[in-house]
Parts: sequence; C-alpha cells; structure tokens
Amino acid sequence: MQETVVKISAIYDVAISFAGEDRPAAADIASGLVLKGLNVFYDEYVEADLWGKDLYVHLTKVYRDDSKFCLMLVSDSYAAKQWTNHERRAAQSRAFSENREYILPLRLDDAQIDGILDTTGYIDFRKKTVEEVVELVVAKVRNFNVQNGIAYAILRAEEVFKNAGICGPNEATFSDANFQTECPTCKTRQHLSEAPITLDSDDTVYSCKNGCQPIAVISRPGIVAWPGRGYRLGTHVIRNVADIFVSIAGMAVPVLIPASQAALMKVHPHG
Repeated sequence: MQETVVKISAIYDVAISFAGEDRPAAADIASGLVLKGLNVFYDEYVEADLWGKDLYVHLTKVYRDDSKFCLMLVSDSYAAKQWTNHERRAAQSRAFSENREYILPLRLDDAQIDGILDTTGYIDFRKKTVEEVVELVVAKVRNFNVQNGIAYAILRAEEVFKNAGICGPNEATFSDANFQTECPTCKTRQHLSEAPITLDSDDTVYSCKNGCQPIAVISRPGIVAWPGRGYRLGTHVIRNVADIFVSIAGMAVPVLIPASQAALMKVHPHG
C-alpha cells in the first residue's frame, strides 16, 4: 500500500489551472476565494512576481509543490493547450505522490482530460453558481487545515511593523496605540489598541470600538495582496477601509497606510 505523505508547508491554499478562454470563470472564482480569506494562485494576482521568471520551472513548482489543492477548470480549451497540460502533469505528479484528492476538477463542459478518470469526483460548473463552488473549495481547504493541524494565531499590526523592520526615531518600536483610523460607519476616530480584535479563520480582524464593523484586517503570512485591496508590509498584508495614520514621538510626519474601497472582504459582524 502506498504511504501518504502530505505536504503542509504550501504557500497557496489553491492554485487555479485554466485555459485562457475560461478566464472569466477563473477570475470570478479567484475573486470569491480571496474574499473568503484564502491565498490563491491566479496569474493576474502575481504578474509582477512572474515577470522574467522561467515559467516552465516556476509553474511546475506552483502546481506540484506550493499549493494545498489544484482547482482545474476542465474544458475542451483546457485539453487543447500546451501550458495547461504542463500544469496538469505537475498537479498529477503531486496527486500521485500524496495519494489524495489534490486535484479538484471543475467541469465547464464534457471534455476528456488525460489522467482524469471518469470515476473521479468532480463539480459541474453548469449546475453550480460561483458562490457554491467557492464555498465547496473553502470547505476543502479548511478540512485540510484541521486534518493537518494547521492553525493561525492573532497577529497585531504592531507585530507586522516589527517583523518588517519598521521602527520610529531612535529604533523606537510601534504599538497598536500608535495606529489611528476612522470607522466609516460611525465616523469615530480610534486607535487600533481600542478596537476589539478577533481571529476570523486565518485573518486577524480589528472591529470598531463601537461595534459597527470591521475596520482593518491583518493577513496570515504570505497571503496575496489582491490588487487594490491590500497593502503589503513584509510578509503580511494589511487591509483597511479608512486611512491608518501611524505616528510615534519624534516623527515629523506620520506613516500612511492608505485605504482601499474594497479592503475588508469581511461581512458586517452583526450580519
């Protein structure tokens, strides 16, 4: 019997493999997964990182080594493309070595894909909404995390600054009391040290001290800074709906963590 050895040090929760013709579906799913707090390999999110790399080598590593799951958008276009077949072979190598459901086939049509048996469990995108597919993928990832003892802890903004090597005058370290923002709902200005802090799955969430809504989210390490919806500091991303001003004694001007209109990606705590 083949021994199962599961890699749990993955960079990504999900790597999406798709043909260019199927990008609209891939984009909608990637967006939905990121909204749920998952770290997703989707080419448009990592354009700068891919620029200049040997894509044959890099994509092999992504689909074989760097993800917890590969979401494969199965279609006639997928079956016909050289690059998607390269991604498929890398993913199948991982699935074979771990002897588990690493590849998650999502059927867009009735295409036959080499190495994907008719008996393999799949989801039919023609019978599911994007939201339903997203929830199914999220459930797979969270079950994987539980089964493999993967857990995340609360991470404060002050720790992000410290880990990124950002200090004030005379090497002074920042605390959450040095971070000030405004709740978009009640317009109350407050320091992050005043905001209740919780762990929502993988993310640390600061909520308005008046209970209105989340005001800032700190990612777990290595998360993708979704374009326009996150500000990277070191290995973490901060997402905030209003500007955060960071100041400490001796600074001439505060550090600005700019807001983004769709930053939070979290539901209202009472909704």
